[in-house]
Amino acid sequence: MRNYGAGTALLLASIALAACSGFGKPKPAEVVDPNALPANYRNQIATFLLTQLIDRADYTGAMISMPTLKPVGDSQRYVVCLQFNGRGVRKDKVVIYFAGAIQQFVTPKPEQCGDAVYQPFKELADEIPEK
Repeated sequence: MRNYGAGTALLLASIALAACSGFGKPKPAEVVDPNALPANYRNQIATFLLTQLIDRADYTGAMISMPTLKPVGDSQRYVVCLQFNGRGVRKDKVVIYFAGAIQQFVTPKPEQCGDAVYQPFKELADEIPEK
């Protein structure tokens, strides 16, 4: 009978230790900063655009702005403005970020890119597919 008593005591001790260690308790929800600055945004957008732009001409004369906090709906989000000049037609797009990741790729509203300062988008030019 002593073997059963020792085994039971060991089992109870194990359960007590597990309970003290927090085993089985849900972890608190991780706090996400919706306005985390997008790291390496130029390469991130270039990689994303490789899946969106099919025509080689879409890459022509690509320009990009730096991430800027702008109004998006009722919130402020980081946005990056883009310009493309494929086939002599200028196209404006905006990349909207949430928590440092691309959330949307859409046509911008005037208040989002109206005052954007553009630079050549060399990272995208480096990714232009061959004909």
